[in-house]
Amino acid sequence: MSAAHPRVSVVMPVLNEQASVEGAVRSVLHQTLADLELLVVDGDSTDDTARIVQAIAEREPRIRLLRNPRRTIPHALNVALAEAGGEFLARVDGHASVNREYLARGVAALDADPAVAAVGGRRIGVARTASGAAVATALSSRFGVGDSINHYALSAQDTDHASFGVFRVTVLRAVGGWDESLLVNEDVDLDHRILGQGHRIRFDPQMCIYWHVRESVPALARQYRRYGRGKAAMVLKNGLGAVRLRHLAPPALVVALGLAVVCAVLGWWPLALLLSVPYLLAVLAAAVITWRSGVLIDPPPSTHTDASRTGEPSPAGVDEVISGGGSRRAGPARLIPAFMAMHLGWGLGFLEGAVFRLRPATASARVPSRTASRPAGEPTGGARSGT
Repeated sequence: MSAAHPRVSVVMPVLNEQASVEGAVRSVLHQTLADLELLVVDGDSTDDTARIVQAIAEREPRIRLLRNPRRTIPHALNVALAEAGGEFLARVDGHASVNREYLARGVAALDADPAVAAVGGRRIGVARTASGAAVATALSSRFGVGDSINHYALSAQDTDHASFGVFRVTVLRAVGGWDESLLVNEDVDLDHRILGQGHRIRFDPQMCIYWHVRESVPALARQYRRYGRGKAAMVLKNGLGAVRLRHLAPPALVVALGLAVVCAVLGWWPLALLLSVPYLLAVLAAAVITWRSGVLIDPPPSTHTDASRTGEPSPAGVDEVISGGGSRRAGPARLIPAFMAMHLGWGLGFLEGAVFRLRPATASARVPSRTASRPAGEPTGGARSGT
């Protein structure tokens, strides 16, 4: 294809990603499939994110820096969808990187089967601290994410969600792109509508996503509380067809533990123990089993090979702690609070959204004010995903 019509348009929504955006961008530019454009959609970043991207774009014509004045993830994605010149559109976030074969494998799967509308990869958590390693490990465990296979599955299969998906642009436009009323779960909602049109979605574990996780349990709890509220909004929009059994377990757990506290206050200790002890024992067992499994995930060799050959830095984070690997293997004492933060944060958020119609925050981390100083003429827009 010509430069005006690349095979793949890659969208990267960003907001204050100066620590990781260069690695994310380079992981896209170093793909084995080179016929691409990269649309970085910036959301009023008050740090050096836009400057870093602009500096790379001066040497790399495949990059375009776009604005997202609403600063939300779905708006950033729709901005890129409107500008995309490729046959396919792929999402790579600014605090993540992908392995070198990511786009090539996604496009090959779409070329091979016209019924497939999207292909997603396997998310591998990257952390810098011991607490972050526990968070990454919990996020790669069935005990933390249930049957969300994009965190741990090792075999290619059909799925209901394309994490960091590679999509057919015609399908994206036919279903109306991302719903901008949803601040969270906009990707799951999109996949729900794609499946509703009779298309299929595939998961390929050889498509690897290295993404930076929260580095503390409180930050993880805030993130999952926001996710829970977002899921509730998505369910209220789409109805019971958007609910799976695993979605009901965390809110039921929050209710049970809340009743246990009430029973303890009233002195009904047998009932309080009955409502709380099974979960506490279960999460202890989950932590021990996860710790003893000792699964260590290393960066793909191609990352280091590419860096040594080109002299460019490796994608951000791949030389750091990955899913609790290396010397930072997470023990049960750190895994227990990480599991509980996920379960209780998500369950509480879901109840808040479903019962009280509370909307998720724009981000679980503080979003800087628009009035923060920026050089005149710099582009604005974009939103940090997964926050």
